[in-house]
Amino acid sequence: MPAKAPKVALTRSQVACLIALRHGKKSKTKVAIEAKLDLIETSAALAVLARLGLARENSEKRTWHASPRGKASRYQIAPERSRRKRRAPRGAEWRLLALLDRPRRGKEIAEKLGLSRQRIHQLVVKLHARGYLSVADPEHPLWMVMRAGDKTRLMSREEERVLSVVPREYVTDATKIRLAVDMAEDLVEKILESLLAARFVESFEGLRGRQVYRMTLAGLNHPQRAPSRPAEEPRLPVQSDRVRNVLSAIAHAGTLRGRDVAEMLQIPRQSLNALMQYLKRKQMVKKTGEGLYAPYSVTEMGHAALAEMTRRHAA
Repeated sequence: MPAKAPKVALTRSQVACLIALRHGKKSKTKVAIEAKLDLIETSAALAVLARLGLARENSEKRTWHASPRGKASRYQIAPERSRRKRRAPRGAEWRLLALLDRPRRGKEIAEKLGLSRQRIHQLVVKLHARGYLSVADPEHPLWMVMRAGDKTRLMSREEERVLSVVPREYVTDATKIRLAVDMAEDLVEKILESLLAARFVESFEGLRGRQVYRMTLAGLNHPQRAPSRPAEEPRLPVQSDRVRNVLSAIAHAGTLRGRDVAEMLQIPRQSLNALMQYLKRKQMVKKTGEGLYAPYSVTEMGHAALAEMTRRHAA
């Protein structure tokens, strides 16, 4: 039986980088984030792993991967070389941390600090290694950056897209939201359930008996909500100006006979009778008595439809 290969002596930093490579992290940044090292420390550790034949670099693609030996080798922890004591953040590091009163995107940080994205990238990886901040997506560190310990509930990219198109000023349904984000129906419904649980959106029963949604104040103020064109309003069950005028007249009076509505709005009696039958089928109005000429009143659904038609007419 062959003897086991001797263990390779590696420092903790080198072991952390080797494990990151074994986990499929290929770029220096991704290795640094997983290993919780800054870019200088990561470069030094990768260089040692390459000399030992445990890692290989693709210089054209600027990627790294564990060699067959690196994937199989056993290791033991060797003491680190004495390192200079890490100082407290200062200068650009301190200004970046001071800016993180809430989670922010790397692009926004660069603009506010007047620094290049490359410089922000270096600072984020460095401060992450020192435990001062965390990143929402280790694969893309600048997507969303926050102070360590920030309890803000962050969303996935898909959740962010959906939240950003949910309107605040009116309600809409899942179909309109799905069309706005161009995502699968089952995925949109799953995301809406998640956003409801997080209280970033609220739901109501719509005019057609379907769930409709509106963004809450918490959703509006969430740092990931992006300015986007909101999803369109759902189609109303009734929407002509004549219908709005009829419902408005009856609602204002409380109850009105059909002949009174016709006279008030100058609508031919025959047309008015057909319209009232249509509104009864749509459950917008109802008779208040059994007689042929009993007056009409507006139903709860009719009031809701009238309020929405009035809002859209005024907009």
